[in-house]
Amino acid sequence: MMTSMSAMSGANVAVDGRLVQLRRRIAILEGRGLLPGALAGGLRARDPDTPAGQSLSPRRGRPVLPFGLAPLDACLGGGLRRNALHELRGMASRNGAATGFALALLARLSRDDDRPVLWIMEAAAAREAGALYGVGLDRFGLAARQVVLVNVRTPAEALWTFEEALRCRGLAAVMAEIRGHPRLLDLTASRRLALRARDSGVMALLLRQVEQPEPGAALTRWQVVPRPTRHPELYPAGIGPPAWQVTLERNRRGATGVFDLEWDHATRTFAAIDRARAAASGPVAAAPVDRSSAPSGARTVVALRDAS
Repeated sequence: MMTSMSAMSGANVAVDGRLVQLRRRIAILEGRGLLPGALAGGLRARDPDTPAGQSLSPRRGRPVLPFGLAPLDACLGGGLRRNALHELRGMASRNGAATGFALALLARLSRDDDRPVLWIMEAAAAREAGALYGVGLDRFGLAARQVVLVNVRTPAEALWTFEEALRCRGLAAVMAEIRGHPRLLDLTASRRLALRARDSGVMALLLRQVEQPEPGAALTRWQVVPRPTRHPELYPAGIGPPAWQVTLERNRRGATGVFDLEWDHATRTFAAIDRARAAASGPVAAAPVDRSSAPSGARTVVALRDAS
């Protein structure tokens, strides 16, 4: 009898232990620093794989994500609001400018927030702009292990996943890449995404492959185009750092403007480009040396008049 009671007690202890571990894992995902209910006992929760004295709650950073550039941060009231929806769009999807700018924002976010980033990629967007490359993410400043990639087939699946993921407080940001003007992505859907981000505190980034903007509930909207990097003589080992011209088209909290930015992947920081210095830096590319010289008197006209 005593042996049977001891075995039952041991089984209960094992079950209780697994339950404690499960509740700890849930606390990690939800970002709560205390164990739920009676298990809290005034003690900080600790993951079994985390050293003693180190909180299992992930780093979350500040309520805003600053660019580190005074003029731009002044327009935004200190930086990008974390609990909001922000829209990025590129004039041409295949140049990758908007994607690069989005990656830079997420890399900068990851400096102060070690929660995962969920990246949702619609099939049409992936065919047009390409898939993510883990080694490239690491070298760009965003750790590939921190990115959770979700591939979906249709815009409807992308929007559903986007909205549901924004409910999860265990994520630092949710990024959705969608091509074109799907009918489902209307003002109502955009408003739902903005409300989810506001309630959960998870940053929402919508990367759109479109030429023209559409009405939406995003707190900010950015148009991103590539720009020439600085003079190649300054970077003999490569082509130079990524550079963009970003236009803050919409800002519900302040002013708008156009900014020329450069990205340093090693320090995960932005730098402003001096337009006057960049204009005087020389040609974008050197003249080809493997072609014959143009004949004298040749013109640059490529279109001929219709003779009919």
